Amino acid sequence: MTNNLEPDDLALDNALKNLAEGHRPELPSPGLIWFRAQVVRRFRHKKRIEQPVVVMCGLVALASVMFLVNFVAENWSAIQDAWKQGSWFLLPTLFVTITAFAAFWALVRKFPARR
Repeated sequence: MTNNLEPDDLALDNALKNLAEGHRPELPSPGLIWFRAQVVRRFRHKKRIEQPVVVMCGLVALASVMFLVNFVAENWSAIQDAWKQGSWFLLPTLFVTITAFAAFWALVRKFPARR
């Protein structure tokens, strides 16, 4: 095999070969590799098992929001009349609604859908 490298390139090539020969990468022990594989396998198994719960939390949140929107839409005129009269029951209802939205948002954020 002929070497068509210039003297500087030849010296650099030899230096790199010497460094590569002197360096032996250290591989992790087989036990550590096996342990990491078991952790990854268990994590994937856990995600697969939890997927129906994640989907159901999302569906419950969606159904609750749809129920609330439907309820407000059907009773909009009564809500406007009560608001104009300064009725006291709107504030607790608003508080309960905001608390329910916060709870559903927390559920959705705690269990994000994994795909």
